[in-house]
Parts: sequence; structure tokens; C-alpha cells
Amino acid sequence: MKKEYDVVVLEDGLEYAVIDEITKNGNTYVYLVNVQDEEDFCIRKVVENDTEKFLVGLSSNEEFDEALLYFVNKNNYNLA
Repeated sequence: MKKEYDVVVLEDGLEYAVIDEITKNGNTYVYLVNVQDEEDFCIRKVVENDTEKFLVGLSSNEEFDEALLYFVNKNNYNLA
């Protein structure tokens, strides 16, 4: 049975499937895969104001590396 994912459209107009969401150190990271090209992935951070949630890019390469490590550890992936 094929798993269904939520799909979001990012600022580039491309559709991405939400494959995971992890909250660490007060930040929620959303892990996305392009629905047309599964080798194209990205990580966004959830930012909330009073009424809405937004997905924003990460602030640095270090934050990206940290967020990627959360995903790898949670899902028992080996990057070697």
C-alpha cells in the first residue's frame, strides 16, 4: 500500500511532499521531497505568528547540518 503525504508548494512554485516533522530545541523542522524528483529534498523550519504557520529556509549551513542529523538519527539512516 502506497503511503500518502501532505504536499506543500514552496516559493519556487514546486510541490514537495512532507515526509517528516521533528521538533528539537524549540524549533520544528519539516523534511520535504520534490514530488517530481525524489532526489531533490529540502528542510524548512516552521515559524508561527498569532494566526498562521509559515515554512522558512534555515538560517545557516550549520542549522541545516543539525536538522539533517535529527532526521538521520530518528530514521536510523547511515550517511556513509
